[in-house]
Amino acid sequence: MEEDIKKARRKSTQAGDDLMRCVDLYNQAQSKWFEEMVTTTLELEQLEVERVEMIRQHLCQYTQLRHETDMFNQSTVEPVDQLLPKDRELWVREHKMGNIRPVDMEI
Repeated sequence: MEEDIKKARRKSTQAGDDLMRCVDLYNQAQSKWFEEMVTTTLELEQLEVERVEMIRQHLCQYTQLRHETDMFNQSTVEPVDQLLPKDRELWVREHKMGNIRPVDMEI
């Protein structure tokens, strides 16, 4: 009987030691997971900041180029706009338009 009690105590002690070892392993795994999670989260945050900055730079570049293109187009079209009324007057004079007033037509 005493032998059974000693055996039970050894098994109980062994089970307690196994439990403590498992708890230690769990705590180590949890700690490692937490560290990796924090590191990964910070890395992802940095990547997102870089992505947003890149988008901002591209949008700024696009608006700047669009502005420059609009300015160039305006400077190109402006002389044409200034010459257009003179061209219309010349065309009317050459084709004798506007000399004879339209009359009512009888049907």
